Amino acid sequence: MNIKRVFRLAFLAVVAIVSLAGAGCAQIGVRPEVVRHADMVLVNGKIVTVDKSFSVQEAVAVRDGKILAVGTTSNIRSLAGDQTKVVDLKGRTVIPGLMDSQMHFLRAGFTWRREVRLDQARSVQEILALIEKRASQLKPGEWILTYGGWHYSQLKEGRAPTRQELDRVAPNNPVLLRILLPHPSTHFAVLNSAALKATGITRDTKEPANGVIEKDAGGEPTGVLRRAAVSLALGKVPRASFEEKVEGLKLVMRDFHAAGLTSVIEAVGGGVTEDDYKVLFESWRRKELTIRTALLIYTATFEDGQRWMQHLPMGFGDDWLKINGFGERLVAAVQDNIAPSFPLKPEGLEEYRRFVTEAAKNRWSFQQHTTLGTTAKAFLDIIEEVDRQYPIRDLRWQLAHVEMISEADIQRAKRLGMGLAIQSRQVIESELMKQAWGDAAASATPVKKMIEVGIPVGAGTDGTVVTPYHPFTTLWWLVTGKDWAGRVVRPKERLTREDALRMHTMGSAWLTFDEKIKGSIEPGKRADLVVLTGDYLTVPEDKIREISSVMTIVGGKIVYDAGRK
Repeated sequence: MNIKRVFRLAFLAVVAIVSLAGAGCAQIGVRPEVVRHADMVLVNGKIVTVDKSFSVQEAVAVRDGKILAVGTTSNIRSLAGDQTKVVDLKGRTVIPGLMDSQMHFLRAGFTWRREVRLDQARSVQEILALIEKRASQLKPGEWILTYGGWHYSQLKEGRAPTRQELDRVAPNNPVLLRILLPHPSTHFAVLNSAALKATGITRDTKEPANGVIEKDAGGEPTGVLRRAAVSLALGKVPRASFEEKVEGLKLVMRDFHAAGLTSVIEAVGGGVTEDDYKVLFESWRRKELTIRTALLIYTATFEDGQRWMQHLPMGFGDDWLKINGFGERLVAAVQDNIAPSFPLKPEGLEEYRRFVTEAAKNRWSFQQHTTLGTTAKAFLDIIEEVDRQYPIRDLRWQLAHVEMISEADIQRAKRLGMGLAIQSRQVIESELMKQAWGDAAASATPVKKMIEVGIPVGAGTDGTVVTPYHPFTTLWWLVTGKDWAGRVVRPKERLTREDALRMHTMGSAWLTFDEKIKGSIEPGKRADLVVLTGDYLTVPEDKIREISSVMTIVGGKIVYDAGRK
């Protein structure tokens, strides 16, 4: 046999092997040229892909941080080699990583190290047990805080713990439990005796304007502060250092992953200075971010926005941190609230017009806080004007919250190429919404109409201060229509589990221009996956909110494992 014939036969053999491998891989969704083994395979499970057909598979393979294939366990096992990590799901459900359409992640890191989260507490006794456990881990004089994300209506007693109860479980540590809802009249905090002493609040302390220091029959502070008086205590709580804030973000990410979150739209929010952005950027620089973060720049004036546009390009960043535009506030003068009488002054609207015109000219996106129907209409009137001069249909401008938006304005937003970012604020704000909006609160947020219209919608929480940060709380709220007290508050706006999950995955991915690279479990997309404690598709509706993560994978790497200390 001559040498040419030998080479020719060898070449044909290689072609045949690659062709056979390609044919086998094609059956399970892998490109024909893929012949390398997977880095990780998850087998013997229920893979809820959230693809166009909402298909359910048995197994998934991951390589180079992306989904390599989905299919049967036997087919996916064929992609494993000696170095492949094999995860036996033992029947557990896997969903795409959940994405929050609006979160205050950065701000949470400033206090998380000192916080005891009460988001899922069901009784005063449960809260006291959490406080007592934390006190046992601290030195005398160290603070124990809860900065929000709960409400006493979620407790079976329907009240907050008292100063005396807090004294009993944490006599040597200042304790401050705050409730913050989006109206100043609802601000509330309860302090124990050590916290009253540390903040200098006594029977002789003068109440601030529009503030209440509650006192007992003898004139002594009960520990309860209301409205503006809450700031008297908050101002005396020691501030975290820069490094403590960076470390705090790590703690937040750990808890977010345990809840099933892999991506957030970061809305920054009040109380954060421009200097504080350095905390997030430093975490990114150190390659310590494990939550994919789409950052919105929080501004107050037209000049603020203009300055950012001159110095930073829209979309700057990478898979872990990128600039996604402005929000949730653009112009402070037109920031709305739950109260229906909130005025939109002409001078504020004119500044807003200048801002969004400049954003359109410079091709910047934004997410606008929009609670009231009147505000949504006013914003859309201006946006339509701007669109006629500088078309905005590819910029994915967004309205956030939109509890009271009308069907006509949903249709207008769709025609403009916009999206909507909804949050589960009604879970702990149902009473406040009922007081402000009456019977109309039963249709807040009109999510079924949004689906019917076909506008892109992303789901989230508005956590962590105003609401609980747990994404399964949002999914439960969307499906059941209930608030934390178990009352059905949205009887006509309940969604299927499939539609709710699409909002918390593909819907939120659209808001960050990422629907082609994440949001579903399909070959080529980012390997952001969550292995669940319960089957989201089949557990009883009221059990949905109890689901959390057994294992969370971001970019093909395990970032949370409940079985690992």
